[in-house]
Amino acid sequence: MPLNDRIARVDKLKSWADQLPLHYEYTAGVAGERFLRGLKEGKILAARCKKCGTKYLPPKAYCVECYVAIDEFVEVGPEGKASAIARSSVGFEGDRLRAPRSFAFVTFRGVNGGLVHLAGKGVDAGSKVTPRFKPKGKRVGALTDIEEFVA
Repeated sequence: MPLNDRIARVDKLKSWADQLPLHYEYTAGVAGERFLRGLKEGKILAARCKKCGTKYLPPKAYCVECYVAIDEFVEVGPEGKASAIARSSVGFEGDRLRAPRSFAFVTFRGVNGGLVHLAGKGVDAGSKVTPRFKPKGKRVGALTDIEEFVA
């Protein structure tokens, strides 16, 4: 086919369906991996700066206050506080749920930051909460190892 005919055909092309095969791996990093290993053990770990004592959740590899590397982790909780609550009637796929689902921003005393996670029935803003972990044999080292926070 002559070049001019091919160019004319391309001008008429508006869209096409195709796939781009992509492969990548994303690690949790040093601080994130330590945090996830803690969850598998049934613990919530925060990173603690040795220089200023600031604790971070989720853990950070470097202190935001004094810019030094963090390699110390401390267990926090298990009791935390539902500092904020959000309720949703729509699922992650956009489908309407039969019953609303509650999420809490859970903070811990003396720790900068916190975790956003499912909240059990009866949890309101200001409630004292504790994590309900999956049974030990079913934990995989993921945030979902915590089933929900309960009052």
